[in-house]
Amino acid sequence: MKIGDLVTLSSKGSSLKGNRSFLKGIGIVVQIYQGKYYDLGIKWFCEGRDGHNRIAWFKRYEIKKLKPPKSQTDKKRP
Repeated sequence: MKIGDLVTLSSKGSSLKGNRSFLKGIGIVVQIYQGKYYDLGIKWFCEGRDGHNRIAWFKRYEIKKLKPPKSQTDKKRP
């Protein structure tokens, strides 16, 4: 992970009770502290949620990079 990456919760992060306010949101990595217990500071964008517009701290295994959706034109043509 590096600063500026778009992220979302991983399956492990989604299962934790403390992360419920971030379930349907996306975030951007804004701070990284190596060697700390919570090493990634993420600014979340959640519609109508408490986690909106603040920086929350996460462990690396709680998040994953956001993948863009595949479009229909990306399929191979015969």
